[in-house]
Amino acid sequence: MVVISISISGTELKEFDNITNKMGFSSRSDAVREALHRFVAQNKWIEHIDSGTPFIATIVYDDKREQPVHNIIHDFKNIVKSATHTHFGDRCAEWVILQGDNDSIKQFVECISAVKDVVICRCSV
Repeated sequence: MVVISISISGTELKEFDNITNKMGFSSRSDAVREALHRFVAQNKWIEHIDSGTPFIATIVYDDKREQPVHNIIHDFKNIVKSATHTHFGDRCAEWVILQGDNDSIKQFVECISAVKDVVICRCSV
């Protein structure tokens, strides 16, 4: 195995250690490895973009940001094939099926991710 080093704030380390302990990891290294594996798995979709591959974008955001998110979905109507919306208390969730060229899909994800109070924006194949 390769040894790596990272710099984080004391607050981030304390939060990380707290969650690591609650989840039952035996060491920080195990938790960091798991986090890296999840990061790669969640973002691997970007390697599979081509014009024929459909993607599902999962978006969770505060309901006060509903209009900007909907505006972006409408702005990308050429690649948005379907969208479903629901509410969870003060949060909204959207599942958007996308199909189109690489640049448009990447741009859609970047635009949604840039909206303030978007908590989750994930894409999967």
